[in-house]
Amino acid sequence: MRLATLAVLLMMIVSPSTSLFPSAPPQRDVPAEVDAARHALQGARNDLDHAGGGWGGHRVAAMKHIDEAVRELNEAEKWAKEHHDIK
Repeated sequence: MRLATLAVLLMMIVSPSTSLFPSAPPQRDVPAEVDAARHALQGARNDLDHAGGGWGGHRVAAMKHIDEAVRELNEAEKWAKEHHDIK
């Protein structure tokens, strides 16, 4: 009995095709939270764009930061697709 148990254990360790912990399948789409964040950023940028006034350049700077955040989300989505985190 011990020999059979040892043989099975050895096969499990040596055999790379057998996985005890299969990886989770990738998500089908971008998570809803990321999509909601993107829409919120776009809405905030639109609000700032129509706010008027210069605000000492801070309004324009805030809009640039929002643009950068949206670019980062796009890069994150691209990375996730390349690494099969999403389809």
